[in-house]
Amino acid sequence: MDMGVGLEEEVEQSWSLLSWGASCVMVFGGVVPYVPQYQEILRTSNTEGFSTRVCLVLLLANILRIFFWIGRQFELTLLIQSVVMILTMLAMLHLCCSIQSTNRVSTRQHHITDLDVRYFWRWSRFEDYLIFCFAFTVMSAFVTFLSSTRSCLWRRWARWRLCSRPCWACRSCCRTSRTALPGA
Repeated sequence: MDMGVGLEEEVEQSWSLLSWGASCVMVFGGVVPYVPQYQEILRTSNTEGFSTRVCLVLLLANILRIFFWIGRQFELTLLIQSVVMILTMLAMLHLCCSIQSTNRVSTRQHHITDLDVRYFWRWSRFEDYLIFCFAFTVMSAFVTFLSSTRSCLWRRWARWRLCSRPCWACRSCCRTSRTALPGA
């Protein structure tokens, strides 16, 4: 009888360890591809192969995921994953801004306060990206606060996010295929 109880405890500990390991993979798995990119940009002092628009999309998506978690709690691992991804994207933006400022030939700099749509998300200073992220976070917090008592809004928001993600991927694939095809 004691042998059966000990075996059950070992199995439960194994599952707990496996679950913890899977959670760590989920949290840091999305960040792993950016480590070699970060190292390559740092080594070559060249940001041409990296699009800061990727950072924009991932920052917005993860900020929204955090506020969605406030309205409808889901697995804590996904919340931590969002925080880790936000920190990673900010690190990538910081590196890109640092590299671009040292390689800049032109003296003309672009800032968020210029309010020039042509240079949206192509600012010269890292602080401009932080200001945008802070403003977006404050706006999202305000909307979250206003809609926190209405569960139908949370369901609609979840449905919109579920439907919009494949659209972003399709748009990216179409754009990539157009630039990859000769004569397109």
